[in-house]
Amino acid sequence: MSIWKSGIWDSWAFHYRNARGMAAAVAMLLAILAMLSLRCNPMVSREEVLGLVLEVEAEGLHPFGDGEPQARVLLAVQDSVEIRLFLPPPVPRPGHFIPLKVELYKKGDRQYYLNQEKWRLDGPS
Repeated sequence: MSIWKSGIWDSWAFHYRNARGMAAAVAMLLAILAMLSLRCNPMVSREEVLGLVLEVEAEGLHPFGDGEPQARVLLAVQDSVEIRLFLPPPVPRPGHFIPLKVELYKKGDRQYYLNQEKWRLDGPS
């Protein structure tokens, strides 16, 4: 008796489709929960801060594909937090201060990023 005529193949295909459907449902549920989590943690404020360059880890990188080369820099910010950022030229040196913006969220999370306007005008100080 062939596997194709015994009904085993039809049974397996049916269960395989069920498994794919359940996996898709789980993925959708996780996506919905992630969106709800973001909505339940709104941004409270945005501040300007300075980050102290501790180390220039690498120069001449292209982290986002083409474009101008960037440097990966280790910074120290308030509360002794260390962050890594990719910075466009000019490349700062240890001891320089970098203008940053920090977004504060309701649940205490912080998101740091480069203050583009001040960086273009002043560069590292």
